[in-house]
Formats: sequence, C-alpha cells, structure tokens
Amino acid sequence: MSLEEEIFKPARKSLLEQQGGREQVIRACREITSYSKKAIFTLHRADSQPELISSELISYLDAISKQLKVVNSISMQNQSLRGSIAGAVEEMVEFFTFGYYKYHGGLMSYVEFSKVVDLLMSSRPQDVVLYIMREQELPSDVETHSLEFIDQCDYLMGLFDCTGEVMRMVISSSTNNAGALEMNKTLSNYKFLMQLYKHYTVLTACYPGISINHGAFDDAPNSKSNIAFKKKLSVFQASIKKIETCLVDLLISDKEIL
Repeated sequence: MSLEEEIFKPARKSLLEQQGGREQVIRACREITSYSKKAIFTLHRADSQPELISSELISYLDAISKQLKVVNSISMQNQSLRGSIAGAVEEMVEFFTFGYYKYHGGLMSYVEFSKVVDLLMSSRPQDVVLYIMREQELPSDVETHSLEFIDQCDYLMGLFDCTGEVMRMVISSSTNNAGALEMNKTLSNYKFLMQLYKHYTVLTACYPGISINHGAFDDAPNSKSNIAFKKKLSVFQASIKKIETCLVDLLISDKEIL
C-alpha cells in the first residue's frame, strides 16, 4: 500500500465527512432560527384565533424538532461545531421564554426550558404548545434533556433577546382594542423587566469581564465576547427606557381624559 493510500486518502475522506456534517448543521440551524422567528411573530398576534395560533405553533415546533435531531446526531461526533449552533439555540430560547411570559406572566426557568426541549426531541410539539399556552401542565414523564450543545450560557443569551420581544409586546398592547388604557398591565411588565435587569447587573458587577463564547462562560474584560455581552445589556436597558416613556405617555393621557 502506498503512502497516499495509507495516510492521505483516509484523511481526505475524514475531512470531507466533517465538512459535510458542518454544512448539514448550518442548514439545520438556519431552519431552527427561521421557524423560531416565525413562531415569535405568531405569538405577537396571538390575541385572536387561538386555534389557528396553536396550529401554526405546532407546525413550527414540529419542524424545529426534526432539525434538532439532525444537529444532535452530528454534533455528538464533532464538538467543534458548538459555535455554529449557539445562535440557533439562542433564537429558540427567545421564543420559548417569550411565549411562556406572554401566557404565564413569569420567567421560564432553565429546568423548564430543558424539559420542553426533551419534549421536542421526543416529537411531542403539541404538548409543548399546550404547556406554553397554559392549557396543560408539563407531562409527568418529561425529564431534563441531555443535549450537549444546549446549556445555561445559551439560555442566558437567549433571555437577553426575549426582553426585546417583551418590550415590543408591551408597547403594542399599551392600549387595548377598545382604546382603554392599560396602565397596570404595562407597569407589571415593566417591573418584571426591571427585576430581570437587576439580576444581569449583579452578574456583571461580580464578573466585569463576563463573556460567553461558543456556549462557554469566561471572564475576559474587553474581549470580543465581553463587548457583545455588554452590548446586549445596553439594548436591554434601552428597551426598559422605551417602556418608561410609554408609561409616562399613558399617565399623561389618563390625566388628560380625567
């Protein structure tokens, strides 16, 4: 056997397989991101036709479920793909945490998110939607997922993006369809975001250089990931400012009506 056949051909085959797997993961992650965005858009108009909303969400989550299985099967053999997966997972976290807040009025914990992912991996999108829309509790047979490409880092970063969706929901629903003022509801949403923001600021006070890169925590001041984290925190603060402006406008409008 020649040196080429013994070393280079197997190496070439291995590299081609890795590249093929990477391309599959990238395509699957694009699908997860796309369907998560569609699901978020659906949630923003979820105040009417609940059956249609439920049907749409189930179809989107069914597609996400299939792509998650593709990502899981390939990433188990190639841990270097973690960075390519993080963005899609964050988008998925954004959808689940926003949906949970819209219907439950609270924060979906990482444990609850993990159980929801387990339902998706078990091809049970309908149970997920019923839970999100507060029509049933989580099934008792659900366990915490064991997917290596999803962890607390993704949850934390996805939660950042969820706050922007909450802000948009608050602004758009600050007056209801009848034109009545929604001061109390807007104030409640504002308090929720403020409490969450305080937790983030405590985290940054303890770890000034906090950064999350490829799903891993680090304390590296002025690194690219640290700057990205601070930028997300700045966007979060801007969302709170917008709601504060909305609250002032509502208060002034209420006084004028009185």
